[in-house]
Amino acid sequence: MRNRPPRTASGGPVRQVQHWWPLPSAAMLAVTFSIAAVPTAQAAPPSCTRTSNGSGVDVVCERGVPEGTTLDGSDGNDRFYLNGAVAGTVNGGAGDDLIIVTGRAGGDGGKGGNGHLDGRSGDTKNTKNGENGGKNGGSTGGAAGTDGATGPSARAGGSAGVGGHGGNGGPGVTETGVINGGTGNNTITVTGGRGGNGGTGGDGGTGTADPADSRGGRGGNAGDGGTGNLGHIYPGDGENTVTIIGGDSGTGGTGGVGGDATASTRSGNGGDGGNGGGGSERANGRGGAANGKTGTIVSTGTDDITVQGGKGGRGGRGGDGGTGHQPSARDAAAADNEVEGAGGTGGTGGDGGVANIGNIMSQDGGRATVHTISGPGGDGGDGGTGGDGITPGIPGLRGLNGVADTGGAGGAGGPGGHLATTGTETGRRNP
Repeated sequence: MRNRPPRTASGGPVRQVQHWWPLPSAAMLAVTFSIAAVPTAQAAPPSCTRTSNGSGVDVVCERGVPEGTTLDGSDGNDRFYLNGAVAGTVNGGAGDDLIIVTGRAGGDGGKGGNGHLDGRSGDTKNTKNGENGGKNGGSTGGAAGTDGATGPSARAGGSAGVGGHGGNGGPGVTETGVINGGTGNNTITVTGGRGGNGGTGGDGGTGTADPADSRGGRGGNAGDGGTGNLGHIYPGDGENTVTIIGGDSGTGGTGGVGGDATASTRSGNGGDGGNGGGGSERANGRGGAANGKTGTIVSTGTDDITVQGGKGGRGGRGGDGGTGHQPSARDAAAADNEVEGAGGTGGTGGDGGVANIGNIMSQDGGRATVHTISGPGGDGGDGGTGGDGITPGIPGLRGLNGVADTGGAGGAGGPGGHLATTGTETGRRNP
């Protein structure tokens, strides 16, 4: 044996890189496999079913592989479908095995409550804002938030509640998780959980003198995608294909509609769309990393390894401006008309996820071809439509693109509102 340390492949821009790594020292090999590849006896996961497929077994686990449990395959060609994080140990055994792991999705945010005129407008204590979606999936997946409380309908005006933020997706393999492919030619695919969608903003209350007072609520931010691998993956001694993908971020919530005008008031502005990531933790975020900071992939066979970051989420669409009051043509000619509610601005797209910030190495004469692919940025959300009226509302602005090697497309600006006439509307004005 040659006593040389393993080499690593780091994440970067889209490219294909091939590395041929030498055999490490016997001491290093012994330490690695005495800890991870030969676990102590542990209980089997409680949520798995096993059926024969003729050449091995099909194993389905609806709650992943919890920490402290071990899932063993057979000596045949097994197929593992694991919905939820691998926090324990998976042993493929002999044969050509298929192992597919999908992390839990984050919960969607709840809709914001509709607006009303109240000194506490926007205060979360009045439950007007939508609740945030559950983070990191949870054992049964994140629960969607509930709608905020709607204000008293007898009172006019008032800005609406913000939509709840989406929860972040869970990892495919956690820091304590281990996948041992075993002998044979194995295919292993691990994907982080999808981020939850942001909740829709509430609708503005009946119009007031200032369109900002009866605007629609902002859409909630999308949750970030989950990391693909944070644990240890040993593909096995054969010719193996390994694909690790970060979870995609959710979609930003749509802004709420501005409140409609009355005979003496103007309609409200539409709410801005939520951003395509960040959830409740930051203003914006990114798709999940493929091989995370603690993620380790150890090649001992001839492996083709792809690590790809998750997609940034699309920004939410801006809400439409409220509808203006429709007076007669004579009243319209004499009135000092104000611009109706503007369309909301589209949310900014989330950034793409990174491919690899962990370790990818070869041992015992293993050889690996490693492909690193950054996730694309999310598209900006479309602007909302300006409110209809004698003087139509201003169209909403498009959202900004997410950032990554492959940028997202900017969202379209919203159209202006229709002109109010005594007859059928004949056109749309873009001030």
